[in-house]
Amino acid sequence: MILDIYKDSFEFASRKFSILLILGVLSFFHILIIPAVFFYGYNYRVVKLSTQSMINEDVAPPNFDDFKQMFIDGLKFIIVVLCYLIVPIIIIAAAVYGGSLNMILLVIGIILLFIARLFSYLAIPCMAANDDSLKSAFALSEINKIMASIGYVRYIVTYLGIVIISAMIFVTVFLILTFIFGILGITVGNLYIGLIGTIIMNLVLLFIVLPYLSLFQNRCAGLIYNIGS
Repeated sequence: MILDIYKDSFEFASRKFSILLILGVLSFFHILIIPAVFFYGYNYRVVKLSTQSMINEDVAPPNFDDFKQMFIDGLKFIIVVLCYLIVPIIIIAAAVYGGSLNMILLVIGIILLFIARLFSYLAIPCMAANDDSLKSAFALSEINKIMASIGYVRYIVTYLGIVIISAMIFVTVFLILTFIFGILGITVGNLYIGLIGTIIMNLVLLFIVLPYLSLFQNRCAGLIYNIGS
């Protein structure tokens, strides 16, 4: 079942290359805030679609339209994640504040951050599956029931798998492109090759890899929620 979720999400994320480019542009202008809201609004739409579909169902990423609703959904997505993560982040920041390191506080913060991430990962599909109700995203007892239905160990393993797979894909592409352009630079003996290679590598990572991984992760979130709901 876990492998089926990964397989389905990989295929889902690769079905519309144009969407990857659009998300890449939004990711590039993240610093302007509004593009970031649309980025997460679209990913919320992916989560919602996934809560309404089954594993291995032949569905494509949703269209990029209805911008008003997408903006609202993006705000909700960001609010939910921030509300879950803000306390652990503050604790971790306090642990390293002033150049000194409080290991006990740091460990507590990291543990709380992991737990909060486990809940927030299901909070988004829980909201999407309950008429976009922001209140549903903070129904901790309901989210806990979903985790219990999935199986705590199974859910944690699945989530860690998503994190590890995403990191491996990113690092692998990074290393491959670094190797290719590094060899070209040495072979040609031109420093500009290295500069051009760095630019191309960043564009590939930003406009293709990161959007692909965001679709993969959010598709997984909706499908995992379906198992426990």
